[in-house]
Amino acid sequence: MKIGIISFTAKGSRLCSRLANGLAGEMLECTGYVPERFRDGECENINIQCREQSLDQWTAAMFGDHRAMVFVGAAGIAVRAIAPFVRDKMEDPPVVVVDEAGRFVIPILSGHVGGANRLAVRIARLLGAVPVITTATDVNGLFAVDVFAAENRLVIADREAAKQVSVDLLEGTPVGFFSDFDLGTGRVPAGCVRDVCERNIWITVNDERTWKERYQTSGEKQDKPGLLRLVPKAVTVGVGCRRGVEVHALEHRVRECLDRHGIDPASVKTLATIDVKRDEAAVLALARDRGWELAFYSACELSGVKGEFRESDFVRRTVGVGNVCERACLAKGGGLAFGREAGDGITVAAAVLPVKLNIEKYI
Repeated sequence: MKIGIISFTAKGSRLCSRLANGLAGEMLECTGYVPERFRDGECENINIQCREQSLDQWTAAMFGDHRAMVFVGAAGIAVRAIAPFVRDKMEDPPVVVVDEAGRFVIPILSGHVGGANRLAVRIARLLGAVPVITTATDVNGLFAVDVFAAENRLVIADREAAKQVSVDLLEGTPVGFFSDFDLGTGRVPAGCVRDVCERNIWITVNDERTWKERYQTSGEKQDKPGLLRLVPKAVTVGVGCRRGVEVHALEHRVRECLDRHGIDPASVKTLATIDVKRDEAAVLALARDRGWELAFYSACELSGVKGEFRESDFVRRTVGVGNVCERACLAKGGGLAFGREAGDGITVAAAVLPVKLNIEKYI
């Protein structure tokens, strides 16, 4: 987490300096910004800079860099400063206010997903202050699904469903909890059960169509249960293609294969292929447009991937290994989600890597 701390008075600037040093000492990238007239004595250290921008300009820069903000001063100053830039609770950076006496620490934006609550607790511990946490699940000591998702790097597929899950938990209504990945425990988060309920949480790389096949039971009450999917970035898509393939053709083929096998594109982390395709425009464009990582492997590396694969003599003569897509998607481990599918000079396969979930603290 990158953190910017801002102060406005001499007393506040001394606290700003103390905080910057303390957070930097905890291996966080932290910079304090103080008025030039206060950058001397206790405020003269490598973690402190003179603030040359206006408050509006500084706040805009912090939002642009998605940097956590700590305002040392009145909460009203912080509220007015961030108001023009607040857009989306899932994307806004965390904002925390500390009074200049260092007695209270208040998260005011992105408490859960952005981590403002956790940052507030950390700052309070450094200062010996009181963290003022107001989010309902925290106040009531309940499982916060958005925090769980953020800490485990899971994509929330439906924000409205996430809100409804929180409402049920606050009202004491059980929520079903299911995972396609090892939870490392036979237990589920507090307030959740392993039965299908009117509302359910499912950790999966699959889309909603797969839910009915795997978990839904009979009964009028559960014909259309509420479903919140939490999607890990766990899928590697392996591709092989002819030279000069069109971008739209490659994208269409990959999307079609994922859809046919019920895999949510949000679960894809990496696009993998052989290194001779390192300059293939369609491969580069697909990864860039989708925000996927790229992985290239030599023929020797792909040949070393263990497993039984459908080999092509033509592909072996061309690039030195008889199967690119399956071997590439499995090069970092995991298991096949679907094997080699070919068409239009393109081959596609996908693998799912194991996901380690941190759930103990929520039980």
